[in-house]
Amino acid sequence: MVRLVLIGALVLSLGFFQGVFSQSVSSQSKTLSSLEITPQEGAIGEGVHYTLGKDDVVQITVRNQPEFTGQFIVGPDGNIQYTFVGDVKAEGLTKEELKEKITSLLTKYVKVPEVSVSILAYRSKFVYILGEVGRPGKYPMKGDEISLRDALIQAGLPTRAAALRRVYVIQPDMTKPAYKKIDIYKLLYKGILKDNVTLGPGDLVVIPSTVPSEINRALTNLLSPITRGAALEGILAGTD
Repeated sequence: MVRLVLIGALVLSLGFFQGVFSQSVSSQSKTLSSLEITPQEGAIGEGVHYTLGKDDVVQITVRNQPEFTGQFIVGPDGNIQYTFVGDVKAEGLTKEELKEKITSLLTKYVKVPEVSVSILAYRSKFVYILGEVGRPGKYPMKGDEISLRDALIQAGLPTRAAALRRVYVIQPDMTKPAYKKIDIYKLLYKGILKDNVTLGPGDLVVIPSTVPSEINRALTNLLSPITRGAALEGILAGTD
């Protein structure tokens, strides 16, 4: 029961992270036209197959046609506002499919358009890796999926305090979240890949602490000069 309550709290926190990020993206999109975006670092996944989504940023280059070249953000409606052409549906397309679409549209303006499309910023898909890892946080995805093993490596691997045999992979749902308990010790250090599950957008990986680690932290806080003084004051106050 306690476990389910914990998972519910984590799912609610995920909604909070998404809300904060959406506000950030909204403010960024207003200034896109005045900024030069460079290819994004820190995104995870191989990027073998990636479908564009809202808030992704693409670079469209048309050879010898600077007026059709530029950086474009996928808007809330799933479209990019492309020069002279107007709204072009990009959501759900790969960069190759968008290239073909743009090439077809440009034949009205350019005799033989040579088009290239690249993704500058991955902003539509994320996985969340929380708890006892080197770099916990929210990670943009460069593909539509990523393996658990690769995600943990990107997040800096588990810390010494991690409870390796009871890691949870959660697929958030406000009514009935699905979760799986995984032994990542076997996955990472024994090479047993049967639990190397595939993570999708929005999935949450939680690496809890071992009980001894929690006790050690509590003792460290209690025995540090600052917290020891605060604890002593509390004890004295309770004797009045």
